[in-house]
Amino acid sequence: MKRASEALVGASVLLAIAIVVAGTIWLSQARFGGNDFTRDVRVRTIGGLLPGDPVLLRGVRIGRVETIALSRSDWVTVSLRLKGSTVLPQRPVALFVATTLFGDWGVQIISRDNLPDDPEIRKAIAEATPTRGSAMPGAALPDVGQLTAQAGRIAGDIAVIASRVNAAFDSASAARLKSAFVDLSRLSSVLRTIAQGQESTLTRIGGSLDTGTTLLAQTARSIARTASRVDSATSREQLQRILGRTDTVTASLTDVAANLRSLARAAAGQQEAFQRIVARTDSMLARIQSGEGTLGRLSRDTTLYSETVETVHTLRELLQDIQRNPRRYFSFSVF
Repeated sequence: MKRASEALVGASVLLAIAIVVAGTIWLSQARFGGNDFTRDVRVRTIGGLLPGDPVLLRGVRIGRVETIALSRSDWVTVSLRLKGSTVLPQRPVALFVATTLFGDWGVQIISRDNLPDDPEIRKAIAEATPTRGSAMPGAALPDVGQLTAQAGRIAGDIAVIASRVNAAFDSASAARLKSAFVDLSRLSSVLRTIAQGQESTLTRIGGSLDTGTTLLAQTARSIARTASRVDSATSREQLQRILGRTDTVTASLTDVAANLRSLARAAAGQQEAFQRIVARTDSMLARIQSGEGTLGRLSRDTTLYSETVETVHTLRELLQDIQRNPRRYFSFSVF
């Protein structure tokens, strides 16, 4: 019984040792009897990469990070242990990327022809390409923290733009614009009233002129008939009746002259009204030109226009930079 217990204890110890050894081998990803090979990567910064992190090719794990060491001239050399059966693409490059949102990193090997359309990544790869040796050039993509910081800077820029717009269009500016529109509305109403009043006056003047012309034509016809009958009237003793008609014609001419004098006085009164309107308009335009009143101040103060142009220019530059370099602001990779 005692020997059976001792054998059980020994077997348990051996099993525990075997489990520990197997776990150590699995965690270290050691390979026995394989034909693995190593490949160095030349890079400026590695981000959050650590030894033992996976090496991926088109999403398939082909090895692990073996060592990370500092080199001369501020370079970092990362040694990758790859499976012997791995066939790397032509002109390979290594990108250090965050594989999860919890700080895990890995190495993604791609062809230089398939680099992301990001000028910063392309510049880093071109700078890391060695003139001699077989080391692969590498570059580290920004992680979530860097993207968050970039988003924070963008939000700050948008807040600055919003504050400038708010400063340009404050309540005082809105009140001044409202006052200007009110003044323009009043001016339009006054001009419309004046035009309507002058239209009716001119209509009355035209009617009076038509009446006077009609009376003159009737008088001329009466005079012509009188002249044609002078001889016969004299011979037939109708001179008395002719003189009576002449008195009637004279009275009609007197009425016509009175009407013409009334018409002339009305025209003179309207001329004075037109002169007063022109004088008031000239005074209003002179006040605007000298900078008095709301319209005058708006015509001389260019601050609102300059601030608006500057704000639109800043927004346009920011949007153009986001369109040209979207990966500088947003880049997510999940493997």
